[in-house]
Amino acid sequence: MAEVALAVTLVSAAGLLIKSFVALHNVALGFRPENVLVMRATVAAPFPVGIPRTRQFFRDMLARVSTLPGVLAAGATMAPPAYVDSTGGYIIDQLPAQPDWSRAPSVVLSVVAPDTFTTLGIPLKRGRDFSDNDTSDRPFVAVVNEALVRKSFPNESPLGRTIFCPFDSLEGMKIIGVVGDVRQGGPESDPMPECYMPYLQHAFNGASLSLVVRTAGNPEALTQTLQSLAHQINPDAPMKSTTMEAMLHEDVAAPRFRTFLFAVFAGLAMCLAIAGVYGVMAFTIGQRSNEFGLRIALGASPGSVVRLVLGQGLALASIGLALGLAASIAGTRSLKSMLFEVQPNDPLVYLAVAVLLGVVVLVAGYIPASRAAKTDPVVALREE
Repeated sequence: MAEVALAVTLVSAAGLLIKSFVALHNVALGFRPENVLVMRATVAAPFPVGIPRTRQFFRDMLARVSTLPGVLAAGATMAPPAYVDSTGGYIIDQLPAQPDWSRAPSVVLSVVAPDTFTTLGIPLKRGRDFSDNDTSDRPFVAVVNEALVRKSFPNESPLGRTIFCPFDSLEGMKIIGVVGDVRQGGPESDPMPECYMPYLQHAFNGASLSLVVRTAGNPEALTQTLQSLAHQINPDAPMKSTTMEAMLHEDVAAPRFRTFLFAVFAGLAMCLAIAGVYGVMAFTIGQRSNEFGLRIALGASPGSVVRLVLGQGLALASIGLALGLAASIAGTRSLKSMLFEVQPNDPLVYLAVAVLLGVVVLVAGYIPASRAAKTDPVVALREE
């Protein structure tokens, strides 16, 4: 009973975490991470006199990378999707003389290059993308996501409106487009309002950008080529490469490890439960072999003996199952902070655990029960 109760508790926790991890793995991220190479580049240049140099480096890199065979699209971003590099507040339409940014709605601030949305698979819902004409000597523009539109522009179009964000300038930016939501904080977080700004109009953090390149095949095959291009344009620009899928793999490392750990312990508990049920029933049947022989001698069928033994074993296992489910319902509430789109009292998980443990108990008890049904009544009567 104790072993079954322990197994139920651990298997229930593992089931919740497995279901949570599956939901986390299948959640819509808002972008397409497959076949995307990410290369972080930093151009060492004094600020602000080195701004033209850094901008020219990324312009040359994007222009040359886009023409490489196997490259479908290329862009650059201050922070790749599922990462947040800068946050702040925003004000719509008119900036007060003394704005209170502490009360302004929060927003994720991102600096991107043209074609970055296309490269990452972020859908453009309305308006237009940035272009190479969106430079610092032109009117400032911005692209916002749907989460910001829902918050500040319900039932109206944000295109043509002005947004103010305290990034590297308080100059108002005309909203020229709306893109789909991205889970900036990783798969476990909900999309937040986000304001995208063109890298040719904003110098802050412009010395470090992540080039994102969508390829037709394996993106890692282009790593050496991009590093060679960067070295030709600026030998002093260090490059660090990875893939978008590898970055997402790191994002879910903690929940994946928790799930694996609980699954291992649950598997061990199941083995202990199987061994315990089998051992106890085998010992009990050995002690009662004469009784079973007499039953068979008096006309009991082998099937009735099997049912008798299994029934007694299931009765004890059911008590352990009930105790385990009660402990699980009380104990798995502590897992709530680790679960994604799964409730600690998920009835499907507990039903599956009950069925699984029931099958395990039946299998573990059937072998000794079948041996009891084969007891020779002649031997049993002689011993009596």
